[in-house]
Amino acid sequence: MNRLIAAVLVVFVMLTGCEYSGSFDNPVSRNLSWFDYVGGRGLKEACGAGASDRLRFVYNGNYDEQIRTYDLRALSQKPGAVVSAWVRSAGNLANGVKFPNLLSPWDGDRVEGTMDRKAFAALRAALREDQFSGYRPVGLQLPSNEYYWLVTGCLNGRFHSNAWLYPSERFKTLKFPAKLLAGDHTGIKFRDPATAKIYEDYPIKTRGGRNPSDPSFLIELGANGIVGQ
Repeated sequence: MNRLIAAVLVVFVMLTGCEYSGSFDNPVSRNLSWFDYVGGRGLKEACGAGASDRLRFVYNGNYDEQIRTYDLRALSQKPGAVVSAWVRSAGNLANGVKFPNLLSPWDGDRVEGTMDRKAFAALRAALREDQFSGYRPVGLQLPSNEYYWLVTGCLNGRFHSNAWLYPSERFKTLKFPAKLLAGDHTGIKFRDPATAKIYEDYPIKTRGGRNPSDPSFLIELGANGIVGQ
């Protein structure tokens, strides 16, 4: 599948004159800006005294199988938050290609909505319990062919980032995913590593976080944020 995507990418770039549109829903633009997005570069630059509280959740359910992202911005006029959810699963050519976008099977699905005051407060409380702005395992590497949650955000004028890799006790005891997914309206089933049979699907994987296969890319939790490789 990766070779097919690469081949289509070449054709797409040729047809579009190598232009970068900056649209996150476009697979070419998304791949070019993924590290900036995951690392919350824009959130970090805009964060400071008086800035609105914003949170970005990224779920990597094996990059080639499922990616889920949730961008939340606190509302100033009334309690709660606006939510932009996006999910991209494995591309499905059976649904056809929407010309001239040859990569439309990999566009993903986006749903805009809101989260009420009670749900937003519960989510933030869960993040505190999960030590989002507390303990950070600096140096933690997140392979693209594994499962993890990565969260960045600006809260009370301060930027924070953290990550949780499966399988680990930190991941298994997370509280915020249940609060976040309770308001998910994408209609796309969450690819749970505990039930996805990932070791049966990918026999080269080994337990304990060791994987002899080479991931497509790595993201690392650095001392000052997220580092992409």
